[in-house]
Amino acid sequence: MAKAAELILEKPGMRSAASYTAFITQSYCYHWVSPLQNTMAPLLKGYQVGLEIGDTDRACYCLISRGYHLFYIGRGLDSIQNELEASIQVVTQLKQDIARLRIIILLTTAKKLRGIDVEAGDKILDSMLATAASTGDVNLSAYANSMNLEVFVFFQQWKEAIELVEKAGDVRLFIVSTYTATRYTLLEALTYLKAAQLASGWKKRQMKKCTHKTMQLIRGWAKNG
Repeated sequence: MAKAAELILEKPGMRSAASYTAFITQSYCYHWVSPLQNTMAPLLKGYQVGLEIGDTDRACYCLISRGYHLFYIGRGLDSIQNELEASIQVVTQLKQDIARLRIIILLTTAKKLRGIDVEAGDKILDSMLATAASTGDVNLSAYANSMNLEVFVFFQQWKEAIELVEKAGDVRLFIVSTYTATRYTLLEALTYLKAAQLASGWKKRQMKKCTHKTMQLIRGWAKNG
């Protein structure tokens, strides 16, 4: 379907859909079948074309996806921080509040992993979750929880990690088909596995069951892919 969408774009008069097509295909489709690195250039192009044709909403969608994919492919945190700070200036000027919040979540995470403004970062993410709860923005909550889990697992804060995955519920429902959902699932499985190793009795059995359930989901993706 992604290939078909790109073929349709080649027809005359379809440039108006270029930015949105780039966002959909690169954010929801291609990461399942090719290296995430391959989405970088198309997302950047989608952002640039969106600005050129005045489709600022979709341009900023591409910018968000590119930022998160940069994080997931392992770009240096200092480089990511610089790009995200520049991106926040852009989306602020374009009055794209939704994009701004998603980028702030990622920027805060990158800075926390670098040991920069850690306490302030905690407050920002807590504020994001509070805002999401009060407004019913489940997508914002999903991104904040995903990035919190990144930090907890990186610093081996397993107690906080297991509390998060138990409280957050099925985050995948609100960021469906994105690589963020895939990444969250991998970290969720690791968290349950570690919790099972640390627990005993009925809690250990419960964590093993959760580990098995998450691993079955991952195996299903691998089999279908």
